Amino acid sequence: MSRQKYGGREKGTPNRLTTKVKDKLERILDECIESLSVDDMSKQEKLKAIQLCLQYLMPKPTPEREDKNIVQHFEVEIIDNLKDQ
Repeated sequence: MSRQKYGGREKGTPNRLTTKVKDKLERILDECIESLSVDDMSKQEKLKAIQLCLQYLMPKPTPEREDKNIVQHFEVEIIDNLKDQ
């Protein structure tokens, strides 16, 4: 049972404060990235930067799932070599 809604944002309307904060953080991040000099970074710092960036550029692999509805048939053949000796 839902109650009658009075005032506030309509469903689907973005929160203005959240939008402003995200915009500000995006500008700060852009300025920080522009100020970075790859030439001044050590190999370890470069590798760490690559590692961090790849998380956002490459999709994460999804684990392979087994289909439980597939019936697999196999045969076991037992060879008795002791009778020949």
